Amino acid sequence: MASTDVQSQISALRAEIAALQKDLGERGTEAYETIRDRAGNAVEAARPAVRSATKYVRNEGAAVAQAAREHPAALSTVVLTAGLAGVVIGYLLGSLESEPPRRQRWF
Repeated sequence: MASTDVQSQISALRAEIAALQKDLGERGTEAYETIRDRAGNAVEAARPAVRSATKYVRNEGAAVAQAAREHPAALSTVVLTAGLAGVVIGYLLGSLESEPPRRQRWF
């Protein structure tokens, strides 16, 4: 009699687990579809802005290239100045991170 009761409880638990698995699968599918739709909408909404930004960057790059062709001395001065500033900043940052020399006492 106790064995039959345990068997019926196990069967009920298995049925409940199967129902929960089915429900979980359905909810996972719904969540996936919702996220996929939202991501697709976001991509579609961003597409015009990306095209505009790409066009702007391309135009600005062409303008910089044209200015560099027209004024090569100015370009070399800017590049040299930026390089020197980078070296100075790198040196300063490097000197800030290194520990000061320690005095060793020999006594």
